[in-house]
Amino acid sequence: MSGRDPFAKFRAQLADLGFRPSSVLGQNFLLDPSLHRVIAEAAAPGPDDLVLEIGVGLGFLTRELVQRARHVIGVEIDARLLQVAAAELSGCSNLALLHADVLGGEGATLHPRVLAALHAAAGARPFLVVANLPYATSGPLLAALCQGPELPLRVVVLLQRELAQRLAAAPGSKEYGSLAALVQSLFTVRLLREVSPQVFRPRPKVVSALLRLDLRADTAARGLSAAKARSSLAVFLRVLFQQRRKTLRVTLPAAILAIGGRDAALPAAAGRRAEALSPAELLALWQGCAKDLATPPGAP
Repeated sequence: MSGRDPFAKFRAQLADLGFRPSSVLGQNFLLDPSLHRVIAEAAAPGPDDLVLEIGVGLGFLTRELVQRARHVIGVEIDARLLQVAAAELSGCSNLALLHADVLGGEGATLHPRVLAALHAAAGARPFLVVANLPYATSGPLLAALCQGPELPLRVVVLLQRELAQRLAAAPGSKEYGSLAALVQSLFTVRLLREVSPQVFRPRPKVVSALLRLDLRADTAARGLSAAKARSSLAVFLRVLFQQRRKTLRVTLPAAILAIGGRDAALPAAAGRRAEALSPAELLALWQGCAKDLATPPGAP
C-alpha cells in the first residue's frame, strides 16, 4: 500500500466538508506514522486474525492493520471522517467500515451492528481490538468489552495516561478501583509507553499511554466465559467500590442485593476494604455470593 498523503490534504478535505474537531468526541488525530506502526505491532495481528478498530478517524492506523490482518472491521461515529477514510482505503478488500457509535447499544453496551459484524466475520474465532480512544469514553468502552458476548483475545488501546495507570494499578493503591479489578480479572495488563500530546492534532491537554490487555488463559476455568457472569461481576465490583473507605461488612450486603445473589456468611475478610483485595480475592468473594451462574468446582 502506498504511503500516506500529507495531513494538509486531509485538512483541506475536512474543511470542504465543514468539519471541525470535536473535543466532546475526542477527535485528536495521531499523526506520527511510526506510532501507527508501534500500535499495530503491539496488537500483533496475524494473517488469520480479525481486528475490530474503534475510531477509524482518517484511517491512518487502519492502513497498518489491513496490511497485517485477515480482516478489519472499522467503526467511526463521524460520517464526515468515515467518508474521507473510505475514499483513502477504497482499495482494501479486507476492510469493512461501519458508521456507528460503538457504545450505541442499550445501556451503553456495544452497538448491535458492531456485534453482528463481529459475529459474521469471526464466528467462533477470537478477535483483537485496536483503538485510539476518545478520553471521555475509554472507561465505559473497556467495561463494555469486558461484558460483551465474546471477549477479545487482545486489546491494544491509546488512552489517557491516568486511566491507563488506574487500569494497571495494584490493590491497595489509590488508583485501584472496580474497573481495574474487572479488567485484571479477565486480562493481563501491560502499560507499554507514554505518548506526548505533540504528535496529535489538535493537541490534547493530557499525556496519553499505550496499553495492552491479553485475555487470561484461565477465563473459562474461573467461570467467566458467559457474558451474564461477567456482567454480574462488574455490578458486584462497582457496588463494593462505591464506598471504598467502608469495609466489606458494610458494603457486601448491598453488592449481593445488586446482583440478586444468595445470602452468604460474612467472609474472613469482612473487616477489610474492597480496595485492599486482589482481583482473585474479589472474584472468589463474588463466586461465593452469585446465584444461578456456573462456577466450576475449585475455582479460585
